[in-house]
Amino acid sequence: MNNRLLICLVLLVCMPAFAGPWLGVTFKKTTYEGHLALDVKGVHPGSGCFTAGVVAGDKIVGVAGSPLTDMSQLTSIIGKSKAGQSMKIEVERAGKKIPMNVKLTERPDDISSLTGSAIGSKMAEFGKNFYQNGDKRKAKPKATLLDFWATWCGPCRQTLPILERIYAKLGGQGLEVIGIADEDLNTLNAFYERQHRSPYPLYRDATKELWRRYGIRSVPTLMLLDGEGYIKGVWSGVPNEKALEQLVQETMVQ
Repeated sequence: MNNRLLICLVLLVCMPAFAGPWLGVTFKKTTYEGHLALDVKGVHPGSGCFTAGVVAGDKIVGVAGSPLTDMSQLTSIIGKSKAGQSMKIEVERAGKKIPMNVKLTERPDDISSLTGSAIGSKMAEFGKNFYQNGDKRKAKPKATLLDFWATWCGPCRQTLPILERIYAKLGGQGLEVIGIADEDLNTLNAFYERQHRSPYPLYRDATKELWRRYGIRSVPTLMLLDGEGYIKGVWSGVPNEKALEQLVQETMVQ
């Protein structure tokens, strides 16, 4: 993933969803003494790594008494563990190796303070403000696309038929799509009746609570959630239909 920060949750791809125990650090892959190491960039204050004394700038160089050579060493242990259990890691700091016993903690729903992004956090529950197609909500979707949009927005109008087509293809397989707008109810219902009858549920975020919580600053903005409601990706602007559909399908089978 080049130089992008990776989030050490249930450590990325070993589990079908992000829920469960975690170390609570963000990191960038690097090397140490010829093998893999994780250069710690941030530590969540409620995590076991924070309690154990891991700080930004440390390198995680070993796990369970062995040098870290592959991410599966971490993912395997975390994937088989429960919150409250401990794992041994070794960090390098200022040229010294320090053994640590880290207690795994339950991953919190909101980790935006650690990552600086909504990605990885769990989507907040919706209220009762579904103004169209609320009865079409799925009890347990395999993936969810959220569309933050506005009736006056040209790119939003270009995005609506893209989402409609993807929903038509994948809705029966477990995809949920929800349109989220903050305009007055008369405007939203008039747009629905006269210009575009979106077939999926439409939600009015009257107080802009969701917009503020997830830092939505432009429309359209799309969010992709996994089957547990964790945010996998955020994009602004008109999406590439083929690429978006592929991402949705990949999320649905994880």
